[in-house]
Amino acid sequence: MKKFIYFSLIALTFIWAFSACEKDSTGADSETGHLQLLITDSPADYDSVKITFTKISAHIDSEWIDFMVDPTTVDLLKWTNGKTKMLADVDIPAGKYTQVRIIIDEAEIGVDDKIFPLEVPSGAKTGLKFGPQFTIESGSSYELVIDFDAHRSIVVMGSKKNPKGYKLKPRIRVISKAITGSISGAVINHEYMPVIYAYTADDTVATAKPDTSSGFFRLAFLPENTYTVSIEDDSSRAYMNQNVEVITGLDTDLGEITLQ
Repeated sequence: MKKFIYFSLIALTFIWAFSACEKDSTGADSETGHLQLLITDSPADYDSVKITFTKISAHIDSEWIDFMVDPTTVDLLKWTNGKTKMLADVDIPAGKYTQVRIIIDEAEIGVDDKIFPLEVPSGAKTGLKFGPQFTIESGSSYELVIDFDAHRSIVVMGSKKNPKGYKLKPRIRVISKAITGSISGAVINHEYMPVIYAYTADDTVATAKPDTSSGFFRLAFLPENTYTVSIEDDSSRAYMNQNVEVITGLDTDLGEITLQ
C-alpha cells in the first residue's frame, strides 16, 4: 500500500511538471510579452544616410535587456512617408520599462553621388537613452517606433557649398505605435520639391515629402494632439492649416492641396 501511494505521488508530480512545461511552451503562463521594434525617418536632401546600429536595449528592474545585438545598417532615407523597417521582433520579459538605449557604431552619408563618413559622437557609441516608459503585459504584443529625423540630425561642417565634413547629432523620437495617428494628403503642384511639416507650439514633430509621381504624403506616428501643417516649396509657394486634429488610431486626410 505504501509503495502504491509512493509511486502515485511520483506519477502526479510528473504529470504536474509536464503540464507546467506544456503551459510554458505555449506561452499561456509565460511571463513574457512580444515586442516589435520599428524604425522610420523624416526626409533629408541627401542621396543616402546609412546608420549602423550596434545594439538596442530597454531598461527594466535595474537591468538592461538587449533585444537587438547583431549590427544592422539602415539607409534611413528609404523609410520615410510612414514606411517602417523592422529592427527587432522578439519575446522579452513582461514588466514596466523605463528607457530605451540605442548604440550607433558608424555612419555614412551620400551627397551628389559621393559617399562621405558621418562623424558619430562618443555619446552615440556608448548609448543614447530615450523615453517613453512602456509596459509589456504577459502574453501581449507591443510595437515601438524609433523616429530618426535625418534632416535635423546632420550637421554640415563648413559651408554647404564647400563642406569640410558631416557630423551626426541624433534627433530621435521613440513612441508607442498604439497611441499615434497620422496626417495625409496629396500636393497637386509638387514639382518644386515641397516639404511638409507638422508642428505644435513646442517643436516640429514630423516632416515628409510628397511622392514624386502622385504627390501623396503621410506624416506618421503622431501623438494625439492638434497640429499646424505647413508646406513650402522651392518656388516660395506655400500652404498652412493651423487646426489639424490627430486622433489615436486614425488618419486625418487633408485631401488634395494646391500650393499658392
